[in-house]
Amino acid sequence: MADIKLCAFADEAGDSLAEQIKAMQENGIGLLELRTIDKKNVTKFTNEEVKEYKKQLDDAGIKVWSIGSPIGKVQISADFNIDLDLCKRTVEIADMFSAKSIRMFSFYGTNGEEQYRDLVMERLAKYVETTKGTDITLCHENEKGIYGDIAARCLEIHKNIPELKCVFDPANYVQVGQNTLEAWDMLEPYVFYGHIKD
Repeated sequence: MADIKLCAFADEAGDSLAEQIKAMQENGIGLLELRTIDKKNVTKFTNEEVKEYKKQLDDAGIKVWSIGSPIGKVQISADFNIDLDLCKRTVEIADMFSAKSIRMFSFYGTNGEEQYRDLVMERLAKYVETTKGTDITLCHENEKGIYGDIAARCLEIHKNIPELKCVFDPANYVQVGQNTLEAWDMLEPYVFYGHIKD
């Protein structure tokens, strides 16, 4: 049987870190996918905030497994350099938290059109370059409205950029009419972790 480890978006249990820690301890979950604290996204944390939050998490016996970033959750027409700088900063933050992965996306406004394919791949590859020299893995999550919304385009992404792993979100596939078992069969070799929603 597979060794399954549970991780949580604890900001869905509370805004403050104290509330998040309490919810995780009550549910026996020791791994966190860190997204927001006090409604502030992790990518906006200062170094001082990171140090303080990490100390509180360490004291509670909770490790940050992944950074739930909004990288790539922008229009394909937007200034890419802004998002690339955000990616670089997020890699620094992930390293400070000793996180092993960063969740990210593949751009709105593409409508799955072939004309955007090369640009999407080029930009995703540049994100991956920001992790060179670290042990952090960038992971693409499928989502409605981005280039990688259906399994076929996600597979295309992972075949072209094998260093970019997969966050498998079956509920997001349901939203776009994608058969989830079919998606799993296509993407299982690339899956780094998955999301579960009730």
